Amino acid sequence: MSWLQSHRATGIGSLPYQDEAAALAVIAKAMPYWPHWPQLPAKMPEQGFVVQYVQPLIKLGVLSLIPLKDPVFDRLASGWTDKTAEFFEQYMAFMSGDNGAAGGFALTGEAFAGLDAFISHFDRYFPRAEGVKGHISGPLTVGLQIKDERGRACFYDESLRDILVKCLAVQAALEARRLKALGLPVLIFIDDPGLFLINTSTHITLTKEAAAAALTALINILHREGVRVGVHTCAGIDWSILFELPLDMISFDAYHYFTGMALQAEGLAGYLQQGGKLAWGLIPTSEEAWQETPATILDRFGGQAAELAKRGVDPAVLKRNIIWTPSCGTGTLPYDLAGHIYDLTAGVAARLSV
Repeated sequence: MSWLQSHRATGIGSLPYQDEAAALAVIAKAMPYWPHWPQLPAKMPEQGFVVQYVQPLIKLGVLSLIPLKDPVFDRLASGWTDKTAEFFEQYMAFMSGDNGAAGGFALTGEAFAGLDAFISHFDRYFPRAEGVKGHISGPLTVGLQIKDERGRACFYDESLRDILVKCLAVQAALEARRLKALGLPVLIFIDDPGLFLINTSTHITLTKEAAAAALTALINILHREGVRVGVHTCAGIDWSILFELPLDMISFDAYHYFTGMALQAEGLAGYLQQGGKLAWGLIPTSEEAWQETPATILDRFGGQAAELAKRGVDPAVLKRNIIWTPSCGTGTLPYDLAGHIYDLTAGVAARLSV
């Protein structure tokens, strides 16, 4: 029996609300079987994509906060080498099984208020849950946003990339443990939209191998924790990057970037035959959503499935291994639009669930 029933619905992560109760109510209505915990970046900057999962580095002073900007690896700052050594000591202790070392990496405070509320009120909001979904910011996207003291993206520096990936890996493991305590299957997405920059003229030194290695570090630690792992990207990429990774799910924007996926149908067919699943992000997270209904979304999907069938993707295998999501997060959208997008997602899933 599959670990995930087809045609369930879940979300990417962020919502625009200012309080956790409002977000949980929206999620519970639209995604009762596979709810996700809410990120509320409009409420707290600590819940922003770049800074949320590097809080341990900020607290240690390995990353310096600059007002109104992303944090910086400032290796010229006083004591930076000692602070970095302390980080590695905590990391090695954690990896060796020292439970006390987890304190420095704990997912606490304003950055994880949504996760706290999700767990604390889970039974009230999600009595029908079959599993739970989490998320963590991807190493490439974060690594391109966080700079060093010279203004260069830290992902290009092997030593700084190593620090970043190790921090994200421990954060992912601790999130997995917190969600597993709910007693249900856990799926965690690594959200890495920056993958679309690989092989572009603006990032000629950015390699597929470096991005894949960073992702693999997170995938491996999550698999060791006994959870399922997906990668989400809301842009068009070379999908072979993900087909070649040991992923349980690939999440993509099927509304705007289906054509790119269809052009790589052979790789997609192989991925599905090996047991991979897809989060079909066919509900647009833009004003375009106002023009859509569950019926129009499903009509669009019918055309997409037919196109893939012509390219060798077995329609039965495809439909058996799909869940439904918005194409991206909704954290920057108006409340009414975000609610409509979640209603659309629920409506599509309800028409196909058995």
